[in-house]
Amino acid sequence: MRKIVAAAFILFTLAIMVLSHKSDEGFRITVHNQLEEDISQLVLVFPNGTQTFGLKAHSEQKLHVLPQNFGEGSITLRYEDELTKQEITIFGYIENNYRGKADVTIDSIADNGALQVKVKTDNQLY
Repeated sequence: MRKIVAAAFILFTLAIMVLSHKSDEGFRITVHNQLEEDISQLVLVFPNGTQTFGLKAHSEQKLHVLPQNFGEGSITLRYEDELTKQEITIFGYIENNYRGKADVTIDSIADNGALQVKVKTDNQLY
């Protein structure tokens, strides 16, 4: 009986370790809107894909990106309105099996319509 309980405990522990490692894969990006207004048509661009989303005033959006089957690339945030087109680099260089986290904070809008953004990243190679 003890052997069965010990084996079940070991299998349970291994399953938790595998699942927790799986959640660390890819890139976790949180975009914070500190503005008094909504922002529409933000596009997260990454190798072999995009994610389009909008943000309400004083809100945040959490995104998980798991780019696959590419050589080299980058992750950027694209914003476009009637005044401006803008591309903000979040991760300038990535490869397969890279992973990381980023906080992107939109603080204000310039007179020319460009978003004033701060990007804080923590990326891990392999």
